[in-house]
Amino acid sequence: MNTSILILFVAISPGIIQVAIAGCCPDGWMPHKSRCYYVGYETKLTFSAAMVYCHVRGAQLVQFESYGEYSFLRNLLKKTQASDAWIGLSDQKHEGIWQWIGSKGFATFSDWAPNEPNSANGGEDCVGFFASEDYKWNDFSCTDKLIPVCEKSS
Repeated sequence: MNTSILILFVAISPGIIQVAIAGCCPDGWMPHKSRCYYVGYETKLTFSAAMVYCHVRGAQLVQFESYGEYSFLRNLLKKTQASDAWIGLSDQKHEGIWQWIGSKGFATFSDWAPNEPNSANGGEDCVGFFASEDYKWNDFSCTDKLIPVCEKSS
């Protein structure tokens, strides 16, 4: 009887539950809600290369469905002091209309850095976390090299 109680206690302990949740994502991926996230700290890529990088991993550049999801990733990047990082948002199809890549969805909120987006030199069509501006959004040239932030279902 004591063994059963001990097993039950272990099964509901917070550490075990956390391990079970983390087990839903591949090694190196960070779980949050029903999604898994991977930050490619080891590489800097253009926007299109970052899309391929995520695709090869069965994922896509992150697309925020809620402010909570965005806050989770922003805080993760801040804690790890990551460099600028791509998200899957662009106005390449229509200037000033920010759309998630690979979908017909539009950004439902924004957290732009001061004076952004500014489409400097008329060629900033891709969005990323801007490390020097507290990881708020910035429009970058799609040929700039940033680290990719990928997501997939857990």
